[in-house]
Amino acid sequence: MDTYKKTHVGQAAPAFAAESTGGQVSFPEDFAGKWVVLYIYIGDFMPCCMSDIMALSNAAPRLSAYNAEVLALSPDSVPTHIAWALSLRNHNKGSDINIDLVSDRSLEIAQMYGVRNVSDSTENMEKAVVILDQSGVIQAMHTLPYSAGINVTELERELLALQTAKYQYGLTPSGWTPGDEVLEYPPRTLYTAGRNVSQKTALGQRCIDWYICYRQDTGVRKSTYDPHKDAQSGI
Repeated sequence: MDTYKKTHVGQAAPAFAAESTGGQVSFPEDFAGKWVVLYIYIGDFMPCCMSDIMALSNAAPRLSAYNAEVLALSPDSVPTHIAWALSLRNHNKGSDINIDLVSDRSLEIAQMYGVRNVSDSTENMEKAVVILDQSGVIQAMHTLPYSAGINVTELERELLALQTAKYQYGLTPSGWTPGDEVLEYPPRTLYTAGRNVSQKTALGQRCIDWYICYRQDTGVRKSTYDPHKDAQSGI
């Protein structure tokens, strides 16, 4: 019987508790208020996974500036993770691995996320990158085969596009990068559709059809909601 569950964009990330190279991890509670890039991979001491981990580790400081943390997991034990992290330091110009490596010995976590990272055939093995928002909701999920490495440059662009779309309440078109125009959501009634272009144009926006209007990127990439302020005010 197939024990792998289907995981979808828009649902709360499956929670788990596990040991890692940084100690006990309670996910996603430990990352409350932060975006998370979760990398589920096949195993330590594998060439392609090595290149992915090193790329993610080197990108981690940049992603942290976007209020995002990186976490990786595989079926390997914590001692194996530690040995691999120490080995990778030698291949990373002496730099430490900046991300915690979680042990998923039972494969329970991978199964919850629908990732088949163990198989008798390498052709059937897969790894995944899951992006969660600061509320622990899945915003994107990509599955890759054993043979293909992830693109951290595209991952960083996608993270910023997701944050922009969420916090500016808009849409980011194909190939969007920070500073590019953001698309408006289209009208939802015939009445508003008929007035959309004139209204948006009067606001200084650029429209090319009744359902396609652009506005400037404001640079907002995070929520203005402050739970600590609300707690202090008694809300």
